[in-house]
Amino acid sequence: MINSALEGKELPMSNTGFEADLILEPRRSARRAWMVAGAASGIAVLLAICIFFMLPLRTTEVFTVLVDKTTGEAEKIIQVQPTNIDDQRAVKESLLVSYVTDRESFYPAGLQERLEAVLRMSKGQAGETLRTLWTNTAENEDYPPRVYGAGSEVSVKVRAINFLRDDVAQVRFEKTLRKPRQAPITRQFIATIGFEFDPRTERQLERVWENPLGFVVTNYNVDAETLEK
Repeated sequence: MINSALEGKELPMSNTGFEADLILEPRRSARRAWMVAGAASGIAVLLAICIFFMLPLRTTEVFTVLVDKTTGEAEKIIQVQPTNIDDQRAVKESLLVSYVTDRESFYPAGLQERLEAVLRMSKGQAGETLRTLWTNTAENEDYPPRVYGAGSEVSVKVRAINFLRDDVAQVRFEKTLRKPRQAPITRQFIATIGFEFDPRTERQLERVWENPLGFVVTNYNVDAETLEK
């Protein structure tokens, strides 16, 4: 009876949910689209700001290279630039300690390399006295290998540094002579050193590493220190 009563009749359909979807869903889609567009715009602005601040970091550097005609290898010619180190006392002290230690010490192993490095950091009177000292002639009674003898070593310890001027310093140091089967002998000395920072063009990177600031000793005089009792 019930089924027969319903036959031929169309059931009423509730359109409330369906109509809401038709109206609200486009609004939700538009809102999501605007949110995505806003986020993308924000990211684009952030990227533009980052690129703006990064642009000054990119620079173009022009430099000269030296090409080996045999191997074709290119090597950059480096200009050692002066630096503002007038007030950097520790830097000067470090350079003076290294110079005095290498110049006054005596170790047969690696002696030639050390002397050449010291000579590259010497000019004028400092360079001339170094060459004279290490010239092996019969007249040179101060030639270190002859003075110290075979199997000997001389170590150096810097005790104090006093700056007389910005470019002149007095370095107090001690030298200890060690000979086979003999007690060590220690003596005190004072070196008066005139120096400067001389920028120059270097073709080898090793030379830049060796003396990046262009430190050069122009005058070098050593006297035995008299200790008051």
